[in-house]
Amino acid sequence: MHPRAATQELVHYSALPAETGPLWAPDRLAVWPLEGGRYGIDAQYFGSTGVTRAERQAQRLASAGLRAGVQLDGEGALVRLGPLTHGAVWIALESFLGRAIEDSGATPGPS
Repeated sequence: MHPRAATQELVHYSALPAETGPLWAPDRLAVWPLEGGRYGIDAQYFGSTGVTRAERQAQRLASAGLRAGVQLDGEGALVRLGPLTHGAVWIALESFLGRAIEDSGATPGPS
């Protein structure tokens, strides 16, 4: 069975995971434009595992050649990058979210 072909019966009997998505995925992610065609990224990690996940993500980014700062706050931690070039933004986003899923059945959106 294709993982995206879940039926109502399957979902009814499936237990929900305690934590969804990759452990490195942030709880909140923001990208914004800066001067000169560059961008900034903030990734917020909340909860008791927030600081650990943020520090691990900073290591993942470093292994991709991107330097990120980790700032601790009362709710967890914030990973901040920037200014980044357009290409570096895509590398950072893949580091946060994983590579895009290739789906041969996908229909392209409007241009």
